[in-house]
Amino acid sequence: MRNFPTEFWKRFQDFKDAPAIYTLEDDSLQTLTYWAWTRRIQNLAMGLMEAGLTPGTRVGFLAPNGRDWLDVAVATWLVGGCIVPLVPGRDRRESLRCLGRSGCDWIVMVDEIAQGKLRGPGGQLPPHLHFVLFDSDSSDDHTHPIEELEETGRSLIRRGRTRQLAERIYGLKPQDPVLILFDPEPDDDAQGAFFSGQKIAHHLDGIARQMALTKEDEEITLASALSFGWFSSFLITAATLYAGKSIALSPTLRDLSDEVEKLRPTHLICGPAYLSQLADRWQQRLDNAPDMIRRLAGDAEIDPESTDIVSLLGSLGSVGERAARRFLYDPIREEFGGRLQAIQVTDGHCPAGLAEILDKAGIALLGHFGVPEAGVTHLEHPGAHRPNSAGRPIEGIATKIDGAKTGKTGEVLVRGDLLFDGYWAGDGPRKVDEDGWLHTGRRGRLESGFLFLEDP
Repeated sequence: MRNFPTEFWKRFQDFKDAPAIYTLEDDSLQTLTYWAWTRRIQNLAMGLMEAGLTPGTRVGFLAPNGRDWLDVAVATWLVGGCIVPLVPGRDRRESLRCLGRSGCDWIVMVDEIAQGKLRGPGGQLPPHLHFVLFDSDSSDDHTHPIEELEETGRSLIRRGRTRQLAERIYGLKPQDPVLILFDPEPDDDAQGAFFSGQKIAHHLDGIARQMALTKEDEEITLASALSFGWFSSFLITAATLYAGKSIALSPTLRDLSDEVEKLRPTHLICGPAYLSQLADRWQQRLDNAPDMIRRLAGDAEIDPESTDIVSLLGSLGSVGERAARRFLYDPIREEFGGRLQAIQVTDGHCPAGLAEILDKAGIALLGHFGVPEAGVTHLEHPGAHRPNSAGRPIEGIATKIDGAKTGKTGEVLVRGDLLFDGYWAGDGPRKVDEDGWLHTGRRGRLESGFLFLEDP
């Protein structure tokens, strides 16, 4: 591999006629092929170069999910920048700590309001910082509206400056850092774990194979109900693009919840809280079902005070398969657009019984796990999964439980060639021992190669 940006860009050209991005505009589903999508990325890359983004620059992303987020991220990679995904809306001090410890000179945000909140009451931030804003009309030498970057790049390309971009891309090195990952909920000891482009390329390949994204004849569209600041969400999304599949995007996560039926994804990433919200909504749907269904459900031996998914399961068992399918399973499928095949949930945890309900609706509930120093280490394959499991190790990762026999609980250790290259500034919260095992700080057990995690 010459370098990661070159490999990423070449793959996009190989998939140029395939759909890359799905969005909704005026309530209508819009499709961008890889060819059309990468025209904007190329423009943004040229605009970033013109604005002074140099190879090795760390770029912190404090914006919500959306097409602009991905476009700027890929453009940053093209010109040799290093992406630092962070969760927006966190405490200002947490965000500044992560930006400082990763040496970010550029920050990507949604607008001036978010920029002002980061600056704080005194408005004091280092004067050299550059800001890319998604929704802004004002600009200066250090504030760059995304539309202005795109228009600048488009103008430069019309004037024949594409050779300059090509020279930048091909001149980068495989060992150059391209990604710095933090814990999504960083504490005072948080440090950024950085990865070379060479490792990230292999990592994305491993994720894609474990998720069965590499089948050429299968149409896959991924949506994320989890912020890209959660590194598993970003890595799985990037792996989907790396495999030439499609991404469904909304301007915000709240918009995604409202639009998912029309975006019609086949795969969805989420956290346990999202599943709990689904369970509560579906329980309410059955509570509001016609009187006949409620009377039938009342025959079940269920605690009348129970409001959890166990109550829902008991109700469904009493009304019969046909009624359950009509009043819950089919509506669940339609709620996600009718094509959803799998939901990937962090750590594999979900409300009791929810996996059974989703399975009845034809949707597999799959777990995944990782830490910033190793990225996504475990994923459940669609054809091999266990309830509440975080999956098996992806290619290039080995796992063991520290000091525990098979089936016993202990600290989860991982080892492999894909582990991080180091912390950007100082020592970090997790250690690699003399045998190369990374101590994750999480407890779990292994059964037949599947990882089962305890709550953190």
